[in-house]
Amino acid sequence: MFKSMILTAICFALLTGIALPQEVIIKDFPLGVGGSVNRDIFKPYLSDLKAISDTLSKYPLLRAIVTGGADGHTYRENNDAVNPGLALGRAHILREFLITRFNVDSTQIIIQSEDNNGKGGPYRFAGVRIDSNLHDLEARLEKVENRPPVEKHFTEVKEISGNAEENLRLQFGLGVSSSPFGGIPIAAATIGWKQIIFAEGVVGHTFWNSDFDFRGTELDTKRRLVGGYIIFYPVDDLPVGIVGGWVRMEEISQDYYEYVRLSEGPTLGLRATPFKFLSITGAYNPSNRRFAGDNRSKANNDQFLLSVTTHLTLGGQK
Repeated sequence: MFKSMILTAICFALLTGIALPQEVIIKDFPLGVGGSVNRDIFKPYLSDLKAISDTLSKYPLLRAIVTGGADGHTYRENNDAVNPGLALGRAHILREFLITRFNVDSTQIIIQSEDNNGKGGPYRFAGVRIDSNLHDLEARLEKVENRPPVEKHFTEVKEISGNAEENLRLQFGLGVSSSPFGGIPIAAATIGWKQIIFAEGVVGHTFWNSDFDFRGTELDTKRRLVGGYIIFYPVDDLPVGIVGGWVRMEEISQDYYEYVRLSEGPTLGLRATPFKFLSITGAYNPSNRRFAGDNRSKANNDQFLLSVTTHLTLGGQK
C-alpha cells in the first residue's frame, strides 16, 4: 500500500511537470574566506549537486536559489562589514561551481545571503535549492541584467535564520557510565538549541546479576541510574562544554526490587565531543550514601564519574 502511494505521487509529479523539492547545504567553509575556496569542499556533495543541475536542465522554467551564510565571528577590523560580504562570496563560489562543473544556465540561478549570530562551521555555508514558485522572477531578472557588471547576478535578499528546524536539535545516545557500584549501561535523550545549550535525561540499568551481602544474606542485585543534566558550550568552535545536574545510582535487590545501596547528589564537570557522534563526560559528584534500613543519607563520600556515549543527532541543519 505504502509503495503504491509513493509511485502514484511520483507519477503525478512527472505528469504535471512539477519537480520534486531538492536542496543541498555545504557547511564548514573556512573562516574568513568568501571569494575562493579549495574545490575539494564540494566532493561529498557532487551527486546531489548533479541531481539539481539535471532538474534545472530538464525544467528550464525552474530556478535555483543559492544562499551564502556567514556566522557571527568578530574580526579585528571592520567586523560589521566583513561577514555579509563573506556570505555573498560563498554563494557566488557555489554559483560559479554549478555553472562551470555542471553547465547550469546562469539565468536559472538567484543569489541571496544570510547572516547568523551563531559562530562556527555550520553557519559558514553555501546552499542551493530548487524553487519553482518565484512570483516576481521576471522583474527580478530584468533588474539583475540591467545592473553594472560588478553587481550582476546578485539580489540583496535577506533571510532571517531562527526557525526550529535549523536551530533545534535532538540527540539520542547509548553508552556506559561509572558508578560507586560498578559500570552501568546508559541511554540518553537530549534536546538542544544550536550548539550552545542542551538539556539531557539519562537512565541506566545493568542486564547482568551481581551479589551483595545484606545482614548475612546473599542477594542477587542489579544496578540502575537516573539523572538529568544541563550542558553549556561557552566557546564557539571548541567542543568542550560545562556539565551540571543531579544523578541517583542504586544497587537493587532482585528479590524485593528495592535498593540495598544508594548514592545520589549533584554533579559538576566537563563534556568533550571529539567527534559529532561521540561524547566523553567527567564530573565531580559529592554523593550522599544510604544503605537499606538507614533512616537518613550520609554525605560520606566524594567521587568522580566518567561516562562515554555515542550519539545520533536529528535537526540543527545549519
